[in-house]
Amino acid sequence: MKNKGKIYFILWTSWAWKWTLRKKLEKANIKDLEFIKSYVTRPMREWEINWDIYHFITKEDFEKMIKNNEFLEYELVHKKAYYGTRLKDAVQNGIDGGKKVMKEIDMEWLKNIYKNNPQLKDYITTIFLNLNQEKFAERIKARWDIMSDEEFKNREESLKKEVKEAKIYCDYIIDTSNKNPDEVFSEVLNILEK
Repeated sequence: MKNKGKIYFILWTSWAWKWTLRKKLEKANIKDLEFIKSYVTRPMREWEINWDIYHFITKEDFEKMIKNNEFLEYELVHKKAYYGTRLKDAVQNGIDGGKKVMKEIDMEWLKNIYKNNPQLKDYITTIFLNLNQEKFAERIKARWDIMSDEEFKNREESLKKEVKEAKIYCDYIIDTSNKNPDEVFSEVLNILEK
């Protein structure tokens, strides 16, 4: 019997090397590793390429897919655009094909996936990229000088909540506070090789 695949969900706090990690994993050409692409309804930005990270579709087409129950998870972000992961493309084909499929998601999406698709739990491995509050503040202030105190406090509160929930829902927690992207990449690679 053919081996079933695995789903790897990367969760993160802000400024914890998520996109840097993804680029490194893509360049590494790891055997049987595929990145799940999101379906989105927002306008494509000038530098984006359809089917690179996102598949851009109309809101009407997205809503038809919702009615047909085609999504593993989806969300209406900022009441403007839908983002979602199509179950068959992204997950079932990967599991049935013995592949490792990977996607960056947030904690709410993960909880919804576990709630709505309990049959997938045995195939899912979750990795949370953490950041302590001191480094979090340092990285935000170094890169984003236009942030109100209120928004910063909201992000700090989100960080506390994410860390608390990661201890409940995630298989691995990698503290990126005092690590460079190469060290984080090596830790994730070790998890994939297990």
